[in-house]
Amino acid sequence: MFKASFNGNFNGYNFNPNFKQSNTKKTKHFIICLIISIIVALGAWYFLYPVLNWHSPVFVTNIFILTILVFVVCSIAFVDRVIASKTYSKILKSYFFILFALVILVIVLNVFSSPLFNAKEYASRIQIVETNFDTISEVDFNKTPIIDRYSTEALGDRVMGQMPELVSQFEVSNDYTQISYKDSVYRVTPLEYADFYKYLTNRSEGIPAYILVNSTTGEASLVKLKDLGLDGMKYVPSAMLNENLNRKLQLQYPTEIFGSPSFEIDEDGHPWYVCTTYTYKAMGNKKSVKGVVLFDPITGDSTKYDNILDAPKWIDRVYPESLITQEINNYGSLKDGFLNSIFGQKNVVQTSEGYNYLEKDGDIWIYSGITSVSSDSANLGFVLANLRTHEALRINSAGADEFSAMNSAEGEVKNYGYYSTFPLLVNVGGRPVYLVALKDNAGLIKMYAMIDATDYQKVVTVSAEEGLPALKKKFVNAIGSNSINLDQLKTKTITIAKVDYFVLDGQTKAYITTNTNEKYKVVMNDANENIVAFLTTDDKIKVEYYEADVNIIQNIEK
Repeated sequence: MFKASFNGNFNGYNFNPNFKQSNTKKTKHFIICLIISIIVALGAWYFLYPVLNWHSPVFVTNIFILTILVFVVCSIAFVDRVIASKTYSKILKSYFFILFALVILVIVLNVFSSPLFNAKEYASRIQIVETNFDTISEVDFNKTPIIDRYSTEALGDRVMGQMPELVSQFEVSNDYTQISYKDSVYRVTPLEYADFYKYLTNRSEGIPAYILVNSTTGEASLVKLKDLGLDGMKYVPSAMLNENLNRKLQLQYPTEIFGSPSFEIDEDGHPWYVCTTYTYKAMGNKKSVKGVVLFDPITGDSTKYDNILDAPKWIDRVYPESLITQEINNYGSLKDGFLNSIFGQKNVVQTSEGYNYLEKDGDIWIYSGITSVSSDSANLGFVLANLRTHEALRINSAGADEFSAMNSAEGEVKNYGYYSTFPLLVNVGGRPVYLVALKDNAGLIKMYAMIDATDYQKVVTVSAEEGLPALKKKFVNAIGSNSINLDQLKTKTITIAKVDYFVLDGQTKAYITTNTNEKYKVVMNDANENIVAFLTTDDKIKVEYYEADVNIIQNIEK
């Protein structure tokens, strides 16, 4: 009787003998939940490798996923207690309130950091310098990437198919980065693991090779790293767990925002991944390049460069093509304000629907036409951007857009049904010229064409067997000497073996054959008639000329 009374009430005080035990259990449950949460968080950190940078577009998403995982695991572990727990319900409501507030904050910040309120800032993302077309050197067919990406992929697959010991274990990556290499231009791409099982069976040796395709000749080769005295590439995007390149990179630099790594090789053939780092305005607005990390896939070592110009000069691609194009379009549309870009659209221009590459001073540049926002078939000029240094140039030269040039080239060979590649912009005698390859339905290059960029009706073609030098000479003959830039002239002293005179189109022209069987032509005019009219065999003359099938003399001295 006394005992029962004691357990219920003692001198007016309620007393629960299970109180200590209840608190102990709660503490135990809390500790277990905390441990599980930490394990889940670490697991999520490892497998998701989130960016610890609030500027990242996926920062809020990562927080949401991580906390949801913790809640779900704890709920499953203590389902009999948490369902009816008022504390759990309050925590859950508080969590969703905070998440909702965070989302609203991000939306507000992004609106006020958008082009609507910062048009001038967006327009100045890239500094574009106006220049003349002679900034581009005369076309060098050893550095002209006429082999497009689709043909490159076919050539790479063909080389891979000739390696039966590799094709069953590895696949060809679709990277194919355009690079300047050994005084020419190439596309390069690594092999990758075919699947998870192939990764497990080959991970100890790593990826053994990469494919190199010459973009001017189409010559493709599979470069085995052991032939260069190197081990295989173990830290690659197709690897798993600790050897996955993206995971290793992000865990090594947790606050850096990375894009897709770019595969390149240095001048010794050593493979590297060029990993650009980015920053944003607010969360996900105005993406811009911050720096670059050079990653060695063989050893896993990396070097970070906050100043891109401090990075090795052989690197060709730091700024991705899509970002460059976006920056140029911001420059063309927002420099006179956001409202003008939508309504008045005065002086609003944009890039063409495509781009291509050219090599300039050892770097890879992309170029695209500049056209008005209205639908037409004309370019106002061209814009070029260096993928390593971010240098950008604008060349004001009105003419046809790239697709009009492609249609014009296809029209010349419509009886064959060939289709044109996207044009390359080249300098021929100081003129902007579109250079295209014409391919059959199997993707094989059958012909080449040059189209005058200022007058797309001027088209010349040659067969692929004749080659690009023959195409250039044919084009120069077609456009005539009046279109030649005098800066491209060559000087030589020649000895005449034979000279013939003809009157063509109301002009007297002298056709000269030298003692070395070179052929020249010159138009007689007031400045040179006293020399040209009296040329005879064995005369020695000094000429300034432009190289063509029949070299075109501009100036002559005796």
